[in-house]
Amino acid sequence: MDLRALVSAVVRSAAGHSRRSLGRLLAITWLVAVVNVSIAANARPGWVSALAASPDRVREGKLWFLVSSAVLVDRPVALSLLSFTALAVSALILCGTRTFWWSAFLGQVLATMLVYAFIGVARWFVVGAFDSSVASPDYGVSTVCAAWLGSIAALMWRRRGRSALGKLSIASSCVAVGLFAYSVRPDVSVLSSEHLVAFALGVGAAIPGLMRRLFDLMLRGPIEMVRALTLSTVSGRPKPARAVLPVVLPLVIAIALAPSGLAALHHQIATHLEPTVSRCARDWNELNAVSRPPVGAYSSSLVSLAVTHNTLAGEGNGKSHRAFRTDYCRFTFIEGARALVVLGWWHRGRVDRWNISFASRTTSALTNNATLERDGRLRLRNRRDHLSLAS
Repeated sequence: MDLRALVSAVVRSAAGHSRRSLGRLLAITWLVAVVNVSIAANARPGWVSALAASPDRVREGKLWFLVSSAVLVDRPVALSLLSFTALAVSALILCGTRTFWWSAFLGQVLATMLVYAFIGVARWFVVGAFDSSVASPDYGVSTVCAAWLGSIAALMWRRRGRSALGKLSIASSCVAVGLFAYSVRPDVSVLSSEHLVAFALGVGAAIPGLMRRLFDLMLRGPIEMVRALTLSTVSGRPKPARAVLPVVLPLVIAIALAPSGLAALHHQIATHLEPTVSRCARDWNELNAVSRPPVGAYSSSLVSLAVTHNTLAGEGNGKSHRAFRTDYCRFTFIEGARALVVLGWWHRGRVDRWNISFASRTTSALTNNATLERDGRLRLRNRRDHLSLAS
């Protein structure tokens, strides 16, 4: 070995040692931050809402919560901190700093985004699906622990000389850890699936080259198939399998993604719908996100549904701004000489919120076009009787 090669080897060794030392230092810093922030958040509930992620927050583009949630552990805090510390130290010693951080990233960010994407797609198809989970605080440290557990299990599994009994013990240990976590927190929701996804990603992070091969398969595979088809066609010797696969594969993917695309198109159309009497009645009866105003005292009343709007033009600094129109669904419930008026603000294709007011008389004719059922639902009528109310 010449002097230049020796110096190059020494420099690479020193650089690798420096990176490992930096990785360990950052891991210790993270561990200390998790312990201190989690203990403080346990006494200050406001910290959880300020740091924890949720599907709604990520959907709004607040991606920094994916990072801030990585310093919180779920209750019971003492047991969660003990588990986090044990897995962090084990992953750092057994897997090395590179796998330690790569697995943590996959468990914290990618696993969370995959589950959030599943929730978003499900809510496209089924309105109101997972309503109890979209705003729930999501602690990121538990998914990181699941990813580390997967990396440690994969590393132990792949060691030479590992017997079938040894592999069975590894699998049993992972199942035992999962059952123990379930016994501590049995309130399983769709967000709990992040742990299974993170475990699988942690396994992939511990297998050298696996993630790169998967990305190559997803990205370069179709390109290579098209290239092979083009070359075989130009040469005059096309192969049937290579000719059919590039056509069938995109077709299968398009069929699989078609429902999501149609749902997204439906959502875009729905957000620009104008209010009508039937749409106002539908929102009154079916809208889950907005609580229905109490009108139980008007169970035998005459009901009038109408669509109204208000045009506003703002001014500032001496310059006129463009006027904008606000649409409302107006529900008028008449009982004797009393009138209850409910205005539903129409926003992005639906009623967004309600405003209630009372009146003793009306100065204009109303259309008696609906009835109020005993369960609070409205039913539109076919005939149009006009009425007026005066005290």
